[in-house]
Amino acid sequence: MALLNELASVGAFVKSALPSNAQLKYEVPTKPTKDNVVVRMLTTDTESETRYHYRIDRAYQVVVYGEDSPTVLDRMEAVSRKVNDRTTLIPIAGTLRYIRTDSFAYSAAFRTESGLWACVGVLRTEVREARTQEQYEKIMHVYPRYELRIPVG
Repeated sequence: MALLNELASVGAFVKSALPSNAQLKYEVPTKPTKDNVVVRMLTTDTESETRYHYRIDRAYQVVVYGEDSPTVLDRMEAVSRKVNDRTTLIPIAGTLRYIRTDSFAYSAAFRTESGLWACVGVLRTEVREARTQEQYEKIMHVYPRYELRIPVG
């Protein structure tokens, strides 16, 4: 469930860098249109950092379709600038947590079989997750004991 939420959050982030008529998809359509933008999870890897948390590195594939090469490249550059403008944090929908963007790279535009142009990019991200910790019973009362020592002298 967390992966789907993160995927939707990354999709919303990518869509926010593109024109309002962009149609966000999470699977490559069989008949793409010039306004389709596809965001899907490509790879995932976990790395243990401490005994209390671990890091999840994910790569998301971004595919932008358009009617010509300059339009497609311009849209990919808009996404690239949004990611690389500063250290970008993508809010995870419905939580107070964030996805940290690492890098964004894309290839040259190419013509598809249907005559549209497309460009493929890869957005690398990382998320830190807390490990499940053992729960202990809380201390309900503390009873201090005082000892007075009178110096003899």
